[in-house]
Amino acid sequence: MSALTDKALVKKELLYDVAGRDKYQVNNKHDDKYAPLPPSKIIQRAEEMVGQEVLYKLTSENCEHFVNELRYGVPRSDQVRPQPVSPSPDPRPFLS
Repeated sequence: MSALTDKALVKKELLYDVAGRDKYQVNNKHDDKYAPLPPSKIIQRAEEMVGQEVLYKLTSENCEHFVNELRYGVPRSDQVRPQPVSPSPDPRPFLS
């Protein structure tokens, strides 16, 4: 996956091969808001995706969206929040 593309390939890899000696943690922080699917269903859904090319957008379809969709059926990311829209400047001073 590259930031220059809007596609990603779903892979199945051992956690140790991906994280190495880096620290990691399981974060099921939305279990109090959404009912998680049964583990067998999450695994089934994940394995069905292996080898597929999926859309990837940093702000709307990233890896956090992907795993939350698998676990809860809800694609969401707390890493990306909607940005407020700045009002356009008043064009009148520039019009003559």
